[in-house]
Amino acid sequence: MSTESSSDEYTTKAKNLIAEHPYLMLSKSWCPDCHYVYNLFQNLGIYDKLHIIELDKFQDQQDATALETAFTEIVGKKWVPSLFFKGKYWGTEQDLKKLREQGQLESEFKKLGLLV
Repeated sequence: MSTESSSDEYTTKAKNLIAEHPYLMLSKSWCPDCHYVYNLFQNLGIYDKLHIIELDKFQDQQDATALETAFTEIVGKKWVPSLFFKGKYWGTEQDLKKLREQGQLESEFKKLGLLV
């Protein structure tokens, strides 16, 4: 099955994943920026709330590519990590770093329900 004929299927799949998981991260296991997010969530004790999709670990890499393309279309750019919180694209590790530098990360995470 070509990815072109199944693009609607993968877009639907991506949208369903975003809707199904309140805290979703599109990732690749080798990505240093993704590991920044893993470590941040572990240090805050909220790693278990994060649903991670590691595209490079899919057995079927054509499936992974098609899904990544669907996420790229939804977000408007190809980037890992891409974070989706509460059914919407939230941002990347760059956004987390900015909030952290500004001292606003914990208040943002409280608003999102990640921290109490």
